[in-house]
Amino acid sequence: MPRHFIIGTAGHIDHGKSTLVHTLTGTNPDRLPEEKERGVTIELGFAHFSLPIPETANDTFEIGVVDVPGHADFVNNMVAGVGAIDLGIFIVAADDSWMPQSEEHLQILTYLGIKNFIVALTKADLVDDLEFVTEILADDLQGTALENAPIIPVSAPTGLGMTELREKISEILAATPPPRDFGQPRLAVDRAFSPKGVGTVVTGTLTGGALATGDQLTAFPAGLRTHVRSIQNHASSLDQAVPGMRTALNLPDLPLTTKGKKGVSRGHLLVGGTPGEATYEIDVQLTRAHRPIPGQPGTQRPLKSNHRVFVHHGSGRTQARVLFPEDIVLNPGDTSIAQLRFDHPIHALVGERLVIRELSGEATLAGATVLDPHPTRRQFRSEPRQLFLHSRAENPADLLLLLRTHLERDHFVTHATLSQALPFSAAEIKAALKKLTKSQEVIARGEKHLAHGPYWKDLVKKASQSVKDYHSSHPDHVGMSTDLLRKNLGSATGISDLFDALLIQLGEKKFKVADNIIAHSTHSLELPPELERPAADIIATLENAGLNPPLPTELQATPQQQAAYKFLSRTRQIIPLDPKVTLAAKVFQSTVDQVKTFIATNGQATASELRQHLETSRKVIMPLLERLDRDKITIRNGDYRTLP
Repeated sequence: MPRHFIIGTAGHIDHGKSTLVHTLTGTNPDRLPEEKERGVTIELGFAHFSLPIPETANDTFEIGVVDVPGHADFVNNMVAGVGAIDLGIFIVAADDSWMPQSEEHLQILTYLGIKNFIVALTKADLVDDLEFVTEILADDLQGTALENAPIIPVSAPTGLGMTELREKISEILAATPPPRDFGQPRLAVDRAFSPKGVGTVVTGTLTGGALATGDQLTAFPAGLRTHVRSIQNHASSLDQAVPGMRTALNLPDLPLTTKGKKGVSRGHLLVGGTPGEATYEIDVQLTRAHRPIPGQPGTQRPLKSNHRVFVHHGSGRTQARVLFPEDIVLNPGDTSIAQLRFDHPIHALVGERLVIRELSGEATLAGATVLDPHPTRRQFRSEPRQLFLHSRAENPADLLLLLRTHLERDHFVTHATLSQALPFSAAEIKAALKKLTKSQEVIARGEKHLAHGPYWKDLVKKASQSVKDYHSSHPDHVGMSTDLLRKNLGSATGISDLFDALLIQLGEKKFKVADNIIAHSTHSLELPPELERPAADIIATLENAGLNPPLPTELQATPQQQAAYKFLSRTRQIIPLDPKVTLAAKVFQSTVDQVKTFIATNGQATASELRQHLETSRKVIMPLLERLDRDKITIRNGDYRTLP
């Protein structure tokens, strides 16, 4: 079974990158007429070759090659091509050695987190003392990501060292894990064009997940939806592309970007599945190399808050402001938490790498690792936010750490929110959450939501105590209103799903929730001693009055009578029918029985007939019958009432 990887070249102009690629692959990566005429790579070039996998019978490495410009004027093009490579072939000419553009390319690849390198010492046939040149180069590479990289002298025209180079490529790739597939296909567009009669075609290196014909994609930053009509890999048609492939997609329903019209162009990002939103800010860890780039004084100047820069992400770039906590100034060799605030939104995942360059294009300043792709602008400098970011910065690739910090910060999240922000598969996230659930660091609430364990337990405890305290201070109330409970618990419960989940949790813990009232199951209404006599007088008065009761205002002449009246109403010992009529509960129930018996005997009854039968007034009979209609004890049909 073939294994797919991407190799990228890097190095100073005229050190032989394109010639080496041509010799390795048989393809000249310089495709533009101007490139061939000038002998200078201007745009990204692409090629492909195969190598046998060591110790296997028929399996091969299928290797896509991205050849980048070496000239200082085209560094932006260079950065666009190296964001997803698995192995960097660093080109250094034996007759020229280490040069300024070599240093800048090395810093860019280091900022992007590239780990695997080979140094190809080209034009090895042009020097007399190759051993001495190799030693000098090794000294130049001390303290860099290349210090332990193998140095292989080669000469593309003569074939010197090409066999050793291929063997070393194969050896390194054999020890390299395949590109990660976490179910979120991402393709940074490095070419976009529209052949006649075909529709839009884009190319790029596929990462994050497999992509099949018919799959849906979202194009960022525009947010446009599209579908994949067909797929090619180095001119071969495929039903499916996998991570690590140079991939061409035919997207017939996605236009090219034109003035005044949204579409797709180089620098855009295509994302599969159901991605989260693009954002105008991200929180990052920013790192500056300590080594200067010769000829670039800007690389040694301090980087301060509010400095405007270009941020390179994938194959694109956008302008942004850098914001540091407090009064931090980032000097060469320094590392700091920072926030990048963009002019145009980008779609990023935790752990992705970015390159920071001057707006003038004259200097590469720093590299960034995404710590939070969906932060807020507010409270960036707050202590909790800084603790969150510093915790993540310890290891942005540690899934358990990412989940812990996410839950500690947001307290209550959906599974979808986690999967959209993290570069991990659903199975990986599920397994990690299982561990955190077992240790009670995470508590599942329903199928969609997760709560931070300590926070959730404390919230449930506070809510329980709040309801119990309410019962103590209002023993004559049926329960506490859920609106008051939400208010007492603070702003966190303003999230509707969280508060709903909390009420469900309380319902599982001997609390009853109904009609926006919550009460503990052991709560029973208690009449305060000072209200016992007024309550007894009100009940006696109404029972003696029957269906000719006094006005409610006459029953509530004093504050104690008012409190007793409310308690009796809540406990249904008296039944208010309207503002002018209240009946004792016994009288009300007796009257209901009489009404039902009369209608059952006669089949139906008018209000007048019932008034005469009950020997009461119109003032009482009308609100009484309306109450019976609402309670579905009777049914009104015109002037008549019947039983259901």
